[in-house]
Amino acid sequence: MDAKKGEHPRQSRRERRIERRRREILTAAAQVFAQKGYAHTTTKHLAEAADMAEGTLYNYFEGKREILLAILNEMYVPIDALLENARPLSTRDDFVRIVENGLEIFVSQLDFTRALLTEIWVDDVILNDLIIGRLQYIGQAIRGFIARRIEAGNFRPIDPEAATLMILGGFIALILPVLRGKHPTPTAEERHRLAQTAVDLLFDGLRVRENQ
Repeated sequence: MDAKKGEHPRQSRRERRIERRRREILTAAAQVFAQKGYAHTTTKHLAEAADMAEGTLYNYFEGKREILLAILNEMYVPIDALLENARPLSTRDDFVRIVENGLEIFVSQLDFTRALLTEIWVDDVILNDLIIGRLQYIGQAIRGFIARRIEAGNFRPIDPEAATLMILGGFIALILPVLRGKHPTPTAEERHRLAQTAVDLLFDGLRVRENQ
């Protein structure tokens, strides 16, 4: 029977096995990249981490560059979903939700995030293709929100561009200690509390001072 329109055909057992093995390779590779860096990692290192022969690795990926790109693709889906959710940014609760969801992405894919951030500093292609465009997208949403609040008289007349950079920098500051292994991974409750605190600081710092 043909699959209904819009539905994906059911994967065969072999396809599920291949997909599961590819995922295992990516998980192992992310840890190796984060520890050694991409340039110092060989396919032999990756094969050993995935508990397979080096030749077997090539049955799933053409080489370490394809593995790195596949790791980055693992980050695309949740990041793009986060950016899509940033569009209706209009209230304090919206901000809390975006910050909390962002923390969830980085925590749930910690090894992938570590591997990604390691390569951002040395690979302009990764920086330009993955990071800059997405930061610009969410930056536009934040700048628009701040500009609207300034126009409505809720925020002091500051530079929306500078404020946006500081907000994004503050978010990075929240996750860096965890990425470096200096702080334990925050629980769901702790992530929510961090998001609320960050947004409270943003709003209370920008709010019009009534006694001035």
